[in-house]
Amino acid sequence: MFNNIKHILIGILSAVIVIAVGASAYNAFASPAAPSMDAAAAAQYGNGNGNGGSTGGSGIQLTAIPASDLSAEEAAALLFMREEEKLARDVYNQMYALWGQLVFQNIAASEQGHMDQIKLLMDRYGLADPALDPGQFTDANLQALYNQLIAQGSVSATEALNVGALVEQTDIADLQARLAQTDNADIQLVYTNLMNASYNHLAAFTGEQGGNGNGYGGGNAQAGQAGQGQVGGGVPQANVAGAVTVHGVVTSYDGMGISFTADDGQAIYVGTGNMRYSQSIGFAPVAGDGVTVVMFYGDQGVNSAISVTMDATGMTYTFRSETGQPLWAGGKDNGNGENH
Repeated sequence: MFNNIKHILIGILSAVIVIAVGASAYNAFASPAAPSMDAAAAAQYGNGNGNGGSTGGSGIQLTAIPASDLSAEEAAALLFMREEEKLARDVYNQMYALWGQLVFQNIAASEQGHMDQIKLLMDRYGLADPALDPGQFTDANLQALYNQLIAQGSVSATEALNVGALVEQTDIADLQARLAQTDNADIQLVYTNLMNASYNHLAAFTGEQGGNGNGYGGGNAQAGQAGQGQVGGGVPQANVAGAVTVHGVVTSYDGMGISFTADDGQAIYVGTGNMRYSQSIGFAPVAGDGVTVVMFYGDQGVNSAISVTMDATGMTYTFRSETGQPLWAGGKDNGNGENH
């Protein structure tokens, strides 16, 4: 009798511990935090995508998240996403070579960064890299898709932009699907960051198309939802409540946004909007530049920059008004070299 009671008490205590740990994990990785003027808050807004279970919003660096057990399904997903990000890079490099449109060159560089992020995960889980030479893929389906996209994009510059939009739609849908298949916090964090960047890339391609958000031809139905909640040209609806100011160092710039490392070590991507507008105001940050970014979390799961101030020059480049409206859509202030 005593042993039975002892076992029951141990079972109850174990359940309480599990519930407490689960609640702690939920608070760390899923629940939204109150807006504040620090990098943790920026990460809260910048990584979350409304996709339940995402580590986006935790404010935790990838290196601070311990590796978890990796299932065969999760391992296969990492290998696939490594090659799919490579497909995007390879296609965009070819489209740039064919048509000379800067948007392809810039986003190809960003896709290389995506490949690198997946490779970090593969290395920590001891997975062999499937990536082959440019234009070559281990996955037969990705090889066939690559061949199809190159053929379509070779027809005209317009078709090349359609290809870019289709690639980003597909990438978003595949990342969404694989987010739902994993409970590993480190994998969720990377997938969410890549998906946020893909929304910005999709907006860039639709902007180059003149704001035609549904002229992709054959786009994935799930990814086609990406355009919802956006104004013309793929611009996220303005919602500046909880705007934050974060200082950090630029790691890369893809023409539509900057990736930077905040002072607390958090990796953040923030969209700067229309590429032509950024070029017109002379905004061209490079890796290593110190920046102060004022940004808000857009409805489509991405950060949007209101302004970026360069440490070296004190120059402030303004991309949106105080109410969040994009200046490239007819705002009065051109944001060029405004000192604060």
